[in-house]
Amino acid sequence: MFIAGIILFFFAHAGYLLYALMNGRIHKTVTLTVLAAYLVFFFFVLYPSIDNKALMFASLVYLLISCVSLGAAAGLQTTSMVKWAFIFGIFLILFSDTIIAFKEFVKYRELNFLILPTYYLAQISITFALMRKK
Repeated sequence: MFIAGIILFFFAHAGYLLYALMNGRIHKTVTLTVLAAYLVFFFFVLYPSIDNKALMFASLVYLLISCVSLGAAAGLQTTSMVKWAFIFGIFLILFSDTIIAFKEFVKYRELNFLILPTYYLAQISITFALMRKK
């Protein structure tokens, strides 16, 4: 079921990515910087902790689309308020997912209290950006 959840959240990120690409372009520097940092995180922190190959693959693909979504958000070509609200929302989703990864794979639970507040604030921020765009 955890893999199914990752797949469903992948589709959400695909939607965020599509919206960003329809309204801008991928910001290469941001994308490559975030992707490099998260790939180091994946291979040195998460990979040694994941013994299920399907879960490892799903997590890696989800990590990739999450980083590309943030890079695409940074490349939005719209008003400053819409752009920064959208970037902030995507960043918070990535942050919340990072905490979930620590919880589920590394068994580090000290930051669990931040999972839902950051996720809810992310959705509010993204919704605000989309409403302002309209």
